[in-house]
Amino acid sequence: MQQRGQAAGAAILLAIILGVLIMFIVLIPPQERAELLGEKTTSTSNASSIQSATAEETLLTASPGRIDYLGQQDIEHPIPVINLYTRTESKIIAEKNIAYLHRGVFSEEKSSLSFVLNDLPNTDNVLLAFSTDTFEGRLIITLNGEEIFNGDKVDGPITLPRNSLEKDNELIFRASSPGLAFWAANDISLEDIKVVADITSLDAQSSRSIFLISETEQNNVEKVTLKFQADCNFEQVGPLHIGVNGNEIYGAVPDCDLALIPIEFSPALVHAGENDLTFRTERGSYYISHILVKSQLKELDFPTYYFELSHEQYREVQNGRKRVRLEFNFVDVASSKYGEFVFNGHVRDFDTRESSLVVDLSRDVVDGNNALKIKPRKTIEIRELKVSLVK
Repeated sequence: MQQRGQAAGAAILLAIILGVLIMFIVLIPPQERAELLGEKTTSTSNASSIQSATAEETLLTASPGRIDYLGQQDIEHPIPVINLYTRTESKIIAEKNIAYLHRGVFSEEKSSLSFVLNDLPNTDNVLLAFSTDTFEGRLIITLNGEEIFNGDKVDGPITLPRNSLEKDNELIFRASSPGLAFWAANDISLEDIKVVADITSLDAQSSRSIFLISETEQNNVEKVTLKFQADCNFEQVGPLHIGVNGNEIYGAVPDCDLALIPIEFSPALVHAGENDLTFRTERGSYYISHILVKSQLKELDFPTYYFELSHEQYREVQNGRKRVRLEFNFVDVASSKYGEFVFNGHVRDFDTRESSLVVDLSRDVVDGNNALKIKPRKTIEIRELKVSLVK
């Protein structure tokens, strides 16, 4: 009987101790109770319950908007090889087999030759050449109404004055008058008449390439540099002109022996989307390779938001009577949003396709000033960010 009484007393004592332990576990804050029981917590712990909890006070409201993400510090835009050249060739502009000129006191027979210069600015050394069979008196030649030759002997090709040339031209050949010798006449016979000129072809004088700039790159670019290597003959080429979106950034004869020529230009010259890069030469041949447009980006400064938690509020959160809720409301509905946010030095990941995200911050709050930094791993747009004290 004595042993049975001792056993009953021990059971009662054990029940009392167990009851005290249960009461202690129930009364301690939820976060500490989870740690004591070895329960797992995540960055979105109790998301469903805290989402439906009643907001008692708003601690922070902000509209972060677009937050860019750049996975690299430099972005390179390679451009294909470019071959520029101008080609000058001698061409026959107009020709005539024979012209017979006669001039008497009462009669005259003259001849004409018309020709067209379609590209006058790039036409040089326009010459008139012919051979003579009969040559009596003086030969008179006019170009577009202006006399350019008057003589009794032709030693070689006649240079047509550039200031007398037009797009549409006409040469008039005449023999001089015999004067008072009314019974006489002057006769001149011209053969193999040709107008020859040096014409420079500019079909390959310029080149246009396109490189694409993303909106994120354009918003964060700090410096833009163009690099290229020019293979050319310094004595045979003219200035090389380089433009970006119609703005010239280089105009000189480059060092043909330099491995790479760097040119830094203003980031304001580029814009999001397609950008034009043009190369043009006035004379000679250029083989341009290793062309690269390189953007150096600014170091991203991710936004940080602060809110204050009073001592009384902090104690209520610690005691589990209240919680701190973080809400993200995104602009995109279906696209993935992922990255991390740092709250008071604690890093938490997020990855969602929903239009909103709710996170319980209660375990990491501090008494006084609290800091929240958002660091996405892709560019996201946050319509609203709100931190509330809920129960």
